[in-house]
Amino acid sequence: MKLLIVMIASSLPLALAPNCHAQSDDELQQALTRSISQNASDRISGFNELRQFWKLGTDSRPDASPNTLKRDVPPLNRQQDIPDEHVDQIALAIQRGLQDEEPSVREAAAIAIGSAPRPRPEVIAALRIGINSGDTTVLWHISSHAAKTPPRIESVIDSLIRNLGSDEYTNFLAASDLLKAYGKTASPYGPRILETVLPPKKTRSLKLYVLYDIGLTDPTANKLAEAATDFNERELGIAAVCLLDHPQLLKQLEKQRPETVFALQEQLPRLYQHLCKHQYAANETRFWLEESGDLLPVTMGLLRKPKFIEKIAAEATSAGPHRKSLLAACKRACGEPPLTQTQVDADHPVKFRPQSAWPNTDPDRRSKNRFHADGVTFLLFTGEVRDKAGEHPASIQFFRLNDRMLLGRKANERLDVLYDSSTGRFVCYTSVFAAYSMKPGQTEPGPYQTGSIQVRVDAEGCRSLTMQLFDEMPDVVITLDPQGQN
Repeated sequence: MKLLIVMIASSLPLALAPNCHAQSDDELQQALTRSISQNASDRISGFNELRQFWKLGTDSRPDASPNTLKRDVPPLNRQQDIPDEHVDQIALAIQRGLQDEEPSVREAAAIAIGSAPRPRPEVIAALRIGINSGDTTVLWHISSHAAKTPPRIESVIDSLIRNLGSDEYTNFLAASDLLKAYGKTASPYGPRILETVLPPKKTRSLKLYVLYDIGLTDPTANKLAEAATDFNERELGIAAVCLLDHPQLLKQLEKQRPETVFALQEQLPRLYQHLCKHQYAANETRFWLEESGDLLPVTMGLLRKPKFIEKIAAEATSAGPHRKSLLAACKRACGEPPLTQTQVDADHPVKFRPQSAWPNTDPDRRSKNRFHADGVTFLLFTGEVRDKAGEHPASIQFFRLNDRMLLGRKANERLDVLYDSSTGRFVCYTSVFAAYSMKPGQTEPGPYQTGSIQVRVDAEGCRSLTMQLFDEMPDVVITLDPQGQN
């Protein structure tokens, strides 16, 4: 029997023509007919088949498996092969399915729309119907696809605001994601959105982030600053990061709530985005922060002022080894010359690994009880970018290529970076995977095991370089090859 199975698996590609997955018009019509059957289970099957009809592509080629024989089979691209007429037919069927009386049918239709190959008008119409359906499950399933190709905001804003006000996590998180996708397009609706998220509920802090994502008009900012005087500390920090583009309101808020700067620093990733966005021009919010006496060392590092070096050094005197590595990076960011540097180039993309780097662990930070929790650790990377002639690029871009939790997903996420082209010096604030002991027993605090970040460095006139960086990284000197060099 085992031999028979192997023979079938091996001969399968030879028996299939290059267009073996191409669906005929008859098969499409059969699936469309099933989607309007009197039987709910048939309708579900119909939408599952329609989803597969859209979904078939290069991943479905019969020779994609490493266990099959290799053949020169032209790649299939169903997203391009499916004519607009068929895309529209399927989208119209899904529109009906999203309004079906059976919840399970609506769910199948919602899942199907996520495989739409391109944003045809009928596809957008289906997304609009799903957003406005009032069905929590439908909204959850379509939100990620709708965020990529959202309908006109005026056609869905009432539903989004209503769902944002819900106490159900799936409702308001889906609505938040969609409003984030609209960005500034949603800011004129800010007063209504603010009114929806302001009631004092346990979910208010999560909902407030949508105001940061859409940006605040002056009227909305004024109302938020007024309301923030009664917020708890976490909510105050979120309100402050929403108001970064309104420095006068931040100053007024600080007079009423002196802990505003301290609370703001609980939102460091968003504050970092603001500092990167405004790094090359005078910025009143940055000046306000530089004069504060409540700054954390990392914030000092992100502000990159030499006057902070002494303050950071004072904190380092009582810090453990892991904390000291972060504080050293903060001092370098403020201009202190690096004590040690590691050289990275095309021939040496990995030059440093801390003791905690996976698959190894740092035993001083691991509890003998072995109870742990997975998360991330935030860190600053500092260094210099130059070409082989020692010149510094006019600008650089960093892209993260692996996911934060090391789940194997590929990424191409642009990382914000602070950069001075006159010196080539950069500062990058990001995170890597980290595992922490959760019971007593370790002799040093900090993560006992950490991941790494794969970063692609792009600069005009230079070849891209992919390097691997770790927690506790010393200063990095990145040397780029000229464009066109092998």
